[in-house]
Amino acid sequence: MASVNNDPTSKQPKILLVDDREDNLLSIEAILEPDGYQFSRAYSGHQTLKILLNEFDFAMILMDVKMPVLNGFETATLIYEREKLRHIPIIFITANNYGDENIFKGYKAGGIDYIFKPINPEVLRAKVAVFIDIYRKNVLLFEQEQLLSFTNKNLEKEINELKASEEKVKQLNAKLQKEISSLESILVSSKLSIDHFEFEQCDLNGLFKNFLVDMEDQVKEKMATVLIEPLPTLKVSRILMRPLFQNLITNALRYSKKNVNPVIKIRSEIGVPAEGVDSKNSGANKYCRIIVEDNGVGFDPKNTENIFSATGLSHNNGELMKTNNGLALCKKIMEKHDGFIFAKSKIDEGSTFTISFPMSK
Repeated sequence: MASVNNDPTSKQPKILLVDDREDNLLSIEAILEPDGYQFSRAYSGHQTLKILLNEFDFAMILMDVKMPVLNGFETATLIYEREKLRHIPIIFITANNYGDENIFKGYKAGGIDYIFKPINPEVLRAKVAVFIDIYRKNVLLFEQEQLLSFTNKNLEKEINELKASEEKVKQLNAKLQKEISSLESILVSSKLSIDHFEFEQCDLNGLFKNFLVDMEDQVKEKMATVLIEPLPTLKVSRILMRPLFQNLITNALRYSKKNVNPVIKIRSEIGVPAEGVDSKNSGANKYCRIIVEDNGVGFDPKNTENIFSATGLSHNNGELMKTNNGLALCKKIMEKHDGFIFAKSKIDEGSTFTISFPMSK
């Protein structure tokens, strides 16, 4: 079975021959025919323009200057008025004694070169070969650009599909993480009443770093900024710190303002009284406060105590302010540490949650 040659440079280039004399056209064809070109003939400027109305794929035009009605220069000027034809080089054929002024006129009309009569076959073949080589390279370059454009579009489509898939995976991961956090909170809540938790010295900086890695998708989704100042090392239950701080950060993200990027600030105060607790209840201990501030929608201060109940409270936007009873769980965790949790807020001015750990724990 014969193979198909898809090489664009192997196709026979087309040359348009223009002359009002049949014998001149036959002579030029006879000289160039051994080089394997295709030929089309035109016997006048008008016929040339008519042919070029429908055919744009000529490699070049060989045109006699002296023709009746429309000469070669006038015909070339009309050809190059059309954008689609400006890529076709024109070589004028003229008498050797035509004069510099007329030669310049040909270049001004758009001609690329001249062949002088009587025609030297070797010169004609050499000049035509140069322009045919340029034509073939341009065809190859154009087809490579088309292929590259097609490939780029396919790559762009694949990249967009991959991005869409990646986004779906991120959304699923975020949803799964929320469900895991919810289950962890429920599990921890059930264990708080029956289990004994070990307390150990924990660097809160490292713990927060790990929490934020797990919550990365939630933070990015809200376009939030979390600013953490250096935190102390405290004797706490490592296993209880995760639901404690994740619930506080999740709460800040969930109740952020519309069209405002959330900003969550976390800092500490060491050797101070417990926030929001009467000294009689807190004893003589000094406390370490961990303060979580946000710029969210806030809540009515008169409901401060209710937000730590298992049922939550009606938020100023009508939503129930709870994260699967997350704040109630935070209160239980702090009680397990002989500590306290306190909230301050105003509607549309954000909220501040302060958790106080006893220094002597």
